[in-house]
Amino acid sequence: MKKTLALLLALVMVLSLCACGQKASENNAPVTEDNKLTAEQQIVVDAVKSQIHSDTFAAWQNLAKDFKGSEPKAPEVTAVYHYAIDDFEGEKMDCFLVNISADVAYWMNEEAQQGIMNESYQIFVSADGKTVMDSISVDAGNFNGDTSTPEGRATYLLWMFGSMMNGSYEGNFINDRETVTKWTADEIAVINANK
Repeated sequence: MKKTLALLLALVMVLSLCACGQKASENNAPVTEDNKLTAEQQIVVDAVKSQIHSDTFAAWQNLAKDFKGSEPKAPEVTAVYHYAIDDFEGEKMDCFLVNISADVAYWMNEEAQQGIMNESYQIFVSADGKTVMDSISVDAGNFNGDTSTPEGRATYLLWMFGSMMNGSYEGNFINDRETVTKWTADEIAVINANK
């Protein structure tokens, strides 16, 4: 009788542990049918991680904390666009444009204590994931109009995308030949769950 009771208790404990483990893994799993990130999602996740876990981003958030006097909001991806055009200044462009909602601040002129506070910023990610640029480091807000280089074209797209995100621009980036695909809320949730 004691052996039977001990075996039953052991079985209940094992089943309880299995149930807990299953629940934890479900909570952390990406929101896709097969619980795997697509290749595109992985590229965007890796780019977002590289940005928001960098020393530069930490410095921007610390400065935002100083400016606001309160904890900065945690970064969250709010929009992802896949942008492609066959001919952009003689080059093919295929990239992702990512909007991240976060409290970030940086010095326009540190000596004069002139800083800029933003509630979002954008990143450019090439379709192969090898080039990642953000709108603050390349100063997309002061884009000089030069699209003759890959960096200039990326800066232009960041400038246009940032204008779209803050509501000051609507329309095409180049002309009606580009393909711009906006990711769904579910696809963006996958990025946020894995960043």
